[in-house]
Order: sequence, then C-alpha cells, then structure tokens
Amino acid sequence: MKWVRPKWYDVSIQAKSILLMGTMLAATWILVGLVVLQLHTFSSKSSIIMNEYMDITGFMEAFSAENVYLEAYIRPVRPMNAREDYLAAVHDTDHCLEELQPDLQTDRREEYALKRAICNAMEHYRKSQAALLEEETPSQMIEHYLSLKTQSTYIDGYTRDLLHSQMIQGGEQWQEIDETNTRSSSRFVIFLIIATALMCVVLLVFNRSILRPLAALGRAADMIGNGRYDAPPLIVRGDDELGRTAKSFNLMQTEIRRTIHALEKQSEMEKHLLEKEVETAQMQRKLQEGRFAQLQSQINPHFLFNTLSTIAALAREEDAPLSEDLILRLSNFFRYSLESDEKVVTLGREIQLLRDYMELQETRYGERITMEIQEDTELSDILVPKFILQPLVENAILHGLRERGGQVRVRTFRGRKGVAIMVTDNGCGFDPAQSRETLGRHSVGLSNIRERMELSGGQLDVFSRPGMGTCVRLIVREGEEYVQDTGC
Repeated sequence: MKWVRPKWYDVSIQAKSILLMGTMLAATWILVGLVVLQLHTFSSKSSIIMNEYMDITGFMEAFSAENVYLEAYIRPVRPMNAREDYLAAVHDTDHCLEELQPDLQTDRREEYALKRAICNAMEHYRKSQAALLEEETPSQMIEHYLSLKTQSTYIDGYTRDLLHSQMIQGGEQWQEIDETNTRSSSRFVIFLIIATALMCVVLLVFNRSILRPLAALGRAADMIGNGRYDAPPLIVRGDDELGRTAKSFNLMQTEIRRTIHALEKQSEMEKHLLEKEVETAQMQRKLQEGRFAQLQSQINPHFLFNTLSTIAALAREEDAPLSEDLILRLSNFFRYSLESDEKVVTLGREIQLLRDYMELQETRYGERITMEIQEDTELSDILVPKFILQPLVENAILHGLRERGGQVRVRTFRGRKGVAIMVTDNGCGFDPAQSRETLGRHSVGLSNIRERMELSGGQLDVFSRPGMGTCVRLIVREGEEYVQDTGC
C-alpha cells in the first residue's frame, strides 16, 4: 500500500473522478438490480398463484350464472330473451372452461385429475344441455333439467375440490416465496452494508485526494486576494493537476510578491473590457440573426398567400366557384396568421376566422362534422387574445369527433364574470381527473391559450366526461358589473 499512494496522487483529476464515480455508480446499479430482480421474482410467482385462483373462481361464477339463467329458461312463463341470455351465459362458461384446461407440464397430479374430471363432466353436461334446448314439451324439458341439476352438483363438487387443492398449494407457495424473500432480504442487507462501506471509502478517497488539496488551494488564493503574501507555501503531494497548480502557485507567490496588486488591477480592467466587447458582439450577432429570422419567416407565408390568391383567380376564370371559395377562405386564414404584430383582435374577427376554418373542415368531413355558431353581435367589437377559438375547435375535431363524427357548437354571451365564449362538442370526451400532463398531450395549444387568457385577466375552464363530450369555457374580462351567466 505504500507505493500505491504516490502513484495515486500522480493520476489526473479526470481519471480519479471517473474511477471513483464509476465505482459508486456500479455499486448503486448492482443494488438497484438486486431490488428489481427480487421484486420481479415476487411479482411473477404471485401472478401465477393469482391467475390460478382467478381461473377457478371465474369458472365457478360463470357456471353459477348459467344455472340461474337455466332456471329462468325452463319456467312455464319465460322472461323476454330468456333463451338468448341462457346461451350467452353458456358461452361465458365455455370461455372460462378454456382457461381451466389441464396441463401435465404445470399442474400437479391431483389438480390435473380434478381439471380432467371437470372437463369430462362438462362434456356430458353440454350433451344433456343440447337435448334440453331441442325439446319443446314441458315434461321432457323438466326431465332434462333434473338431469342437468344432478350433473351440475358433481361439477360444483369437483370445482370446490379443485379450489381447495389450489388454496393448499397456494399457501405452500406463499410460504416458499416468503422464505425466498427472507433469504434475499438478508443478502440484500449484506450487500447494502458492503456498498455503503465502499461508497464511504470512495468519498473518503475523493475528499483526501481532490477536495482537501483544492480547498487548501482556494484558501491560499483567498489569502493572496486579501493581501496576505507571506502565507506558507502549499504542500505538493503529487504530479496531478492540483500538484502542478500548487507548484505554479508557490512560484507565483514568490516571484510576484511585490507586484501582485498592480497585476490584479490590470487583469480586472482587461477582463472587464473583454466582457464588454464580447457582450457587444453577441448583441449585434443576435440582432442580425433576429432580423434574418423575421425576414425568412415572412417570405414563405407571403409567397404561399400570393400563390393562393393566384389559384383563386384561376378557379374564378375556370368557373369553379366552390374551389374559389375554399381557396379564398384558406387565403384569409393565412392573411390572419400573417398579422403577427397584433396580439389582440375583435371577437368578430375570431368568429369570422372560425367560419372560414369550419367551411374547410366541413368540406373535408362532409356531414359527419358540423358546426353551429350562436353569436351575440353586440359583442363583436370586444377585444380578445388572438387565435383562441380555432385551436379549441381543431382540438375538438382531432380528439373528439374525427372518428365518430358529431357537432361543434360555439356560443358567445355576456355572463356574470365577463364575456363568455362556450366551445362544446358531443364527441367521446375524456376523464377530467387525469393529470395535467395527460390533458396537455390531448389538446392543441390548450396550455398556450390558458396562459394568454390568464395574462389578459380572463380564464379558461374545461368540462368533460367520457362518452358525453367536452365543453371549454372562455371568460373575457371587460368590466365590473355583469348579469348572471349559464354553465356548461
């Protein structure tokens, strides 16, 4: 060990850090791996036991329900759809029976025999059941029913024996799992102690070989900065970065003891001038980049807008009024988007943009998706944040109506809290109790609209329920006194 210490101090700080951090990460990952392995083993064994219980109890419940529907079927006065309900119950029982098939690979001998007996009994039961379903006379049906009741008693007995056997086996397996977990926990604790000790050693080595020399160098630098140039020289332990820095520091302290103040002042002035120059250059570069980006962002939309106008003119000359109308609406949509300097617009302009957008969507989806707008024309001049309605309607179409179709309803009125705008759809809806992250993934610009509404003094509320559609309410503040509004 005596020759290891000098060699260690000669290793670079980067290599030391990588080696020490790698050791800690390896110990941590091994510890996490042991925990994950133990949890996976426990989960897999537990799932096997629970699946067996669920298969048996599922068959028992399905067979019991089948007998209930059988009694309703053989009554002199049958309920409506008694035969269909009985056949559906038979189908459920057969499905559960498929999950209960015997397997020589995994089943014990006793369980295999009981499952085989249940399958054979169910085969005879189904034959008698088929004879019952073919009979029309009540006396013959009663005779077959009594035979089925006798057979079902045997099947119930076999099933209960199987459940009892599975409970005994499950108890033994749970005991084995508990013993295995106890042994694993003991090994885990031992490794945890070893890993903790190893990490303590790593931290101790890191502290002695890097942090302490670095702290000593920092203290010496602080003393020089405070004007104390007569401090003792630093101890040089090796030839790594800290050792070489300590040598250079001691040499500097000796050679420039009398001139350090002048050098510090000169260095500070140069540093300040350099920072000013760098800051000025960065500001000029960012300004040029911003101007170029702004110009570039306007070229493509303006080119597209002009091209659409040209296509609309050609459609007019070719006598295609529907194509001309759709192209003009899309052109208006781009014109509205290009007005980037406006942060707020009138509610009437937002409604008009929405009409153009829905005309394009209704052309695409036909009668599957329609929109109804109930606009209070007295509110057309109310100022609202730009682009708050079209993203909401787009969100309703994408996530609520695209698959099943339906209607989007937009209504504006003056409410108790301000001007209210309701965007409602009768789509699939969603669970409002879900997290904000999940809701954000299923919305188009919803978070952005909420933030802009809150910044302007308004608010955005979302109401939804699975299968019953979604309602988004926007409140635009315009004064202090309002009449009472209605809800979603």
